[in-house]
Amino acid sequence: MKKALSIFLIVSLVMATMTFPGVSEVDAVTSATYTAPAPAPAPTTAPAPVKTTTTTAVLDTSKLPAGSVYTVISGDAFWKIAKNYNLTIDQLAKFNPQVKNISLIYPGQKLVVKAAAPTQAAPAPTVVTKKLFHGFGEATNYRNSGHVSMNITTASVIFDQDGKIVNLTWDVQEITPESFPAWQTTPEEGKALTAAIDDKWQTKQEEGFSYDMTGKLENNGVAKNASGKEWFEQLDFYEDFFKGKTVAEVEAWFKKYTDANGRPYKLAYPDKLTDTDKIAIISFTAEESKMLVDVTTSATMSLQDGHSHFMTALKEAYAAREEIK
Repeated sequence: MKKALSIFLIVSLVMATMTFPGVSEVDAVTSATYTAPAPAPAPTTAPAPVKTTTTTAVLDTSKLPAGSVYTVISGDAFWKIAKNYNLTIDQLAKFNPQVKNISLIYPGQKLVVKAAAPTQAAPAPTVVTKKLFHGFGEATNYRNSGHVSMNITTASVIFDQDGKIVNLTWDVQEITPESFPAWQTTPEEGKALTAAIDDKWQTKQEEGFSYDMTGKLENNGVAKNASGKEWFEQLDFYEDFFKGKTVAEVEAWFKKYTDANGRPYKLAYPDKLTDTDKIAIISFTAEESKMLVDVTTSATMSLQDGHSHFMTALKEAYAAREEIK
């Protein structure tokens, strides 16, 4: 045992003093503590290259708003733009009539690539057919106040479906003893007067200027009445003035703006106003006063008195109205 140990020590000493080729002294001394470096990580696999294409994808034009515009850039061609927007060359040309030569387009130029929304035509106006009604009214009154007469006032009126006056015609047939000349004479004298009877049966409208309300025929052409207007002229004014009003509105006007004799307050002729008139018009506004000046410049005759019952005839016409077919 001792012999074997001695041999081992001798061999170990000899080997320690020996030099082996390819091994440095440091390696030999430190070999017992040497740690091998960690192996290098395995290289990762490189990503596959992305495939690119020079072809421009066709756009989904359905998602573009109507009237979309494309701005030309360098390198564009008309046919290429048409293709990109899923259009034929003819379609693109139709959208852009300002391009006279499709081979000549330039950067910055604006091209319509989707048709503008069609202009919606304005709806046709609704035609409202209004109904019209005709009414005829008649009012008769007997007058015996120094001048005996029977007066038949008539009103022929067109009303619309709202009751407004569209057209109004008033007239009066005045029947007097002179209308029957033959009754005041012998039969022989009556025959000679027959030719004159027709003239005595004209309405006041038909008589025209010969009715002579102004007195011009008897006064050398100088009117005796304030307005200087003849009977039919004054009535024509009233007929036009009341157009567009309902019968209720005409009644309200008559009640407010006429005196006890049915005549409008004569604001165009202040000297003709009575004390009673002056009290009645105190509350009138400037607009109302101006209206009455305008009215009485053209008409001052009564709308309801012993000579004629215009208001009554008007109401009768409204009550008797029937639709015009």
